Amino acid sequence: MVEQQLRIRRYTAYGLLAVCLVTIVLVWSGSGVVLRPPAVLLFVLTAPGWALISYVNVRHLSVTWISAVGISLAIALIVAQVLVLTHTWHPEAAVVVLAAITTIPLVHHVLRSRPGGAR
Repeated sequence: MVEQQLRIRRYTAYGLLAVCLVTIVLVWSGSGVVLRPPAVLLFVLTAPGWALISYVNVRHLSVTWISAVGISLAIALIVAQVLVLTHTWHPEAAVVVLAAITTIPLVHHVLRSRPGGAR
């Protein structure tokens, strides 16, 4: 059972890493007019929160994802509020920086959930 949970965590981290990288490329390049909004929305709703909540031992996968969405929205609101309060409204840069920061715990999840990896 633990092996299956680790495999699910690893595959999810791989998928969210791909979402992060696609988001960075689409936002940074300024292209992908059709793909950019869904990629950014998927990233903002899932990746930051999942990267954090996966450090907590949650028994149910549904609770993990519900918490991930809530935490992700909270992080996005905090980042937007900081941008407004500092009068530095650059949402594209904020998304790229947030995606780059989010990749760090996602890579850690990949490494720690490998068979024989550090846990």
